[in-house]
Amino acid sequence: MGASSEGKERRHQRTVYVSAFAYRFPSRSSDIHFGVTSNMSDSGICVYSDARPEEGESIEFKSSLPVPSSRATVRWVRKDVGELYKMGLMFVE
Repeated sequence: MGASSEGKERRHQRTVYVSAFAYRFPSRSSDIHFGVTSNMSDSGICVYSDARPEEGESIEFKSSLPVPSSRATVRWVRKDVGELYKMGLMFVE
């Protein structure tokens, strides 16, 4: 697989996957947030949401996504357009 836009080699191939989903930040509260997926791989998923996480923060998926784990760690987050944030999540067990 080619290099990403950040110049790093990806371990797993990304597949376009667009779906709405619900999630929460276990360390914050039981509030449910909503987002939209962009692409995914065996190790992670790229999503958009209006809730801004911190890098390293854990999230818990509350929707049925075809992912190997119900939990993920925020690897990176970037401000996108308007009030949206784009984030890269790595699945954890």
